[in-house]
Amino acid sequence: MNHYLEITLQPDADIGLHFLWEKVYQQIHLGLVEMQDRNGKFPIGIALPGYNAAKHQLGDKLRLLAETEAELERFNASRWLNRLSDSVHLTGIRNVPGRIQTHACYYRIQPKSSNARMARRKAKRENIGIEQALAALESCPEQRSDAPFVWIKSLSSGERFRLFIGYVEAPEPINAGFNAYGLSRQSSVPVF
Repeated sequence: MNHYLEITLQPDADIGLHFLWEKVYQQIHLGLVEMQDRNGKFPIGIALPGYNAAKHQLGDKLRLLAETEAELERFNASRWLNRLSDSVHLTGIRNVPGRIQTHACYYRIQPKSSNARMARRKAKRENIGIEQALAALESCPEQRSDAPFVWIKSLSSGERFRLFIGYVEAPEPINAGFNAYGLSRQSSVPVF
């Protein structure tokens, strides 16, 4: 990753940080969807300089990183964030600094849903009654995540869900592409 641009969220008394994260990340996701290659990968990854798992915080900055300046130009962040221009500050495209602290992977954490929700899905998928599905899931422990998250609205179902984001340092830079949220367990981004 050689180039980046930085988005700073600027909450105020009327618009809170969590609301801004939801709106900004939704727009970033929509823009990334248009950049999918024929292998189903996306060339732009994200970094969260203010990420703090212990405090369950994403911070107030989002970096979009790419190998080339042309990929970030093609993404055209100002187009996607135009309607939020009063609440975000967007830098121009910059070179990643020469001094990198480390590399890291920001990845999606998908904890299992509550047993009630899983039972509804199982009942629908297997065409069985909800009671039967609940009985089948009785032994499954519910899982939760304490990781920072952002609310996202699914374009296919219209439902809102929490996009939990994990962080792990990477031993070396790897670029195998990212998902439609700019996240990956394999691809790393520079931390600076």
